[in-house]
Order: sequence, then C-alpha cells, then structure tokens
Amino acid sequence: MPRRNLKLLNRPLEVQLPRHHTQAFSQSLVIGAAAKEILRSLLEASQYKVYPFGYESSLSSLKMHIWDSHIQDSNAVERVRSMPDYVVSSEKGLKLVEVKFRKRSDRDGHPGFYLKNKDLNRYRHYWTESVIALISPYGDRFFCQDVSNLIPGSQDAKWFDYDEFHSLREVYPETGDKLKAFGVAVDKLGSLWDEQK
Repeated sequence: MPRRNLKLLNRPLEVQLPRHHTQAFSQSLVIGAAAKEILRSLLEASQYKVYPFGYESSLSSLKMHIWDSHIQDSNAVERVRSMPDYVVSSEKGLKLVEVKFRKRSDRDGHPGFYLKNKDLNRYRHYWTESVIALISPYGDRFFCQDVSNLIPGSQDAKWFDYDEFHSLREVYPETGDKLKAFGVAVDKLGSLWDEQK
C-alpha cells in the first residue's frame, strides 16, 4: 500500500465542522436533516417517489468545494445553494420541494412561524416553481405552500400564520391517513429543538 494511503489510515476518523459552526448551529443542522428524513419517509410510505435534489444531498462534494475554495458568490453559486431538497413524483407530475422545520411562534394571539427573507428571495428568484414543505409541532404538523405565493417582508425574517399554508394532504392526498403517526416524530423533533435553546 502506498505510504500516502497508510497515513490516511492512521488518521482518526472524525468529521470536521467549519470553525464558525457553533454547537447550536450544528444541532439545528441535525434537526433540519431529521425533518427532511421525516418528510421523505412520509411521502414514500404514501407511495410517492422522492428523489434527493438539494445542495446538501446530491451535490455534497460541490458544497464542500464551494466552501473550501471560497468561490465568490455568483448567480450559479446562489442557485446551487438554494436548490430545493427533493423532487417528488406523483400522478400530477413532478414538484420541487424545499423542507423547513419551524417551532410555533405566537403573534397577537395567532400561531405562526418565521421564514428568513433572504431564503424566500432566493427561492423566488431561482426556484419559483418549488414548494416549501413546512414541518412544525402544531396542528397537522405538515404544511406546504408554493414559493410564488410567499411574499418576503422588509425585515430579516417574515412571520406567517399557519393558515397561509395548506395542509400537506391537500397537495399529497395519500399522506392523509399517515400524518398522525409521522406527527409523533415531529413532536419529538420539536422537543429536541427546545432542548438546544
């Protein structure tokens, strides 16, 4: 075996997070990945075909290259960074789906949640035909809305009422009888979110 490969074998196996990643940021990455997996499992259990599409999954080596090389922002880089997580196939065709996990946030006695305007602007600019699938420990737990219907605000983040989103079952009807079972996983994920704060 070449000497270089022996050196690689003797190095401890560990994942190096970029230095700016705090523990809270790393935990939110784990929670986001778990939310994506919950939605994927729900859709597949409901007989929909789900294909990884996003920046984190299908282009992970490109992601690391962009990070390591400090490639300057451009339209191409921003488009890659904002790629939706999945392509979901149903009888109605294909949909690009971006998954978000959010905890409930009340405003004036109404339940809702915040989405970052920077993200909304990127999705609307590069992926206007996509859908945001929101997972939240509230109501049916699974919500969705077309990106084209989500108008960004003027602050860092915009608050949305849950009523501004559809239930996932309206877009993917076969999920209806499975929402309760998968909702248990969403509630547990919400508990993890509370623990990280």
